[in-house]
Amino acid sequence: MKLNISDWESFCASDIFFLYNGSGITKEEIEDNPGSFPAVQSGADNNGCIGYISKDYCKAMNYTYVEEPCLTVARTGSAGFVAFQPYGCVVGDSAKILLLKNTEHRKPAVYLFLRTILMANQYKYTYGRKVTEDKYLSETLLLPSVDSITPDWASMEKYILSLHHKPLKTAITEQT
Repeated sequence: MKLNISDWESFCASDIFFLYNGSGITKEEIEDNPGSFPAVQSGADNNGCIGYISKDYCKAMNYTYVEEPCLTVARTGSAGFVAFQPYGCVVGDSAKILLLKNTEHRKPAVYLFLRTILMANQYKYTYGRKVTEDKYLSETLLLPSVDSITPDWASMEKYILSLHHKPLKTAITEQT
């Protein structure tokens, strides 16, 4: 499947995503409360995951987390780096969670497509420029569209699933 970007439309990130700010979570907390839930901070290594923590602890501490596929964006450090989190995660104060507003299309393949688009904007956050909510949500994203107001979620998913990478396709299919 080929992409024809000449037919794509501009969308504001705030129309596509909810953005959730993380709160302070330390490596010591992760060590003292081990579990299987990914804890994400800023950084490009290991998709920003700094360890695995107890989900119950995160709930008790009222930390920012989601229990479904999502994207995370580094606020500082590797600012603007976007990672796909296939099983959800908790984020610290140097990362943010991005969830699609359109709940019907919160699918791994759609998130992987959008991650690529968002990564093209990472250069805007170099040299100490932090990712802020207002700045990030005002980004303009060029996306496939059904019409000028509706992204074409189906074509995004179809494109990712058409890639000839069997382990990726199997992992995505198992998620949906």
